[in-house]
Amino acid sequence: MSETYYKGKDGSFYPVQNNNNRGYNNNQQQQKQTYKKSGAVYSRIRNGNFEGNIIVNAWRATKSGLMKATVAPYAGQGNKGLEIVNSGGKSGNQDKEYQKMICTITNSNAGTTQTYHVLMNVKTQVISIKELGLCITPNGSGTTRSGKRVTGYFGKNYKS
Repeated sequence: MSETYYKGKDGSFYPVQNNNNRGYNNNQQQQKQTYKKSGAVYSRIRNGNFEGNIIVNAWRATKSGLMKATVAPYAGQGNKGLEIVNSGGKSGNQDKEYQKMICTITNSNAGTTQTYHVLMNVKTQVISIKELGLCITPNGSGTTRSGKRVTGYFGKNYKS
């Protein structure tokens, strides 16, 4: 890299000092605040047939309106009780347990309600809705535009 010189009043040449922090200042501009557009609340059922099991209420803001999901345990045909499904992992001895759940999704703008049979991983509590390509997970935290603290995530399933 070559240096640039300027001629001073006394006739001598001096190196020009470049302020290379112009690019640095551009990168240091105020960071845009990101707000949560989805959330999920995991709760334990306190009484009834499913006492002690998990029920999930989730919400997601989309272009077509607010999407709300309620996921509850599924008793199976004839209310036989909870159904647990075992699955062998692809990479060896990773047996995974899934609990059968029923998911009801309501779209506030369209006024539609859809019901899906889903599976919840018993260990991680991740619920995958394959028909929609969405998942609900307890991982995730942040704040909404109104300032409320939110945990959980209800959005695109990146693993599928």
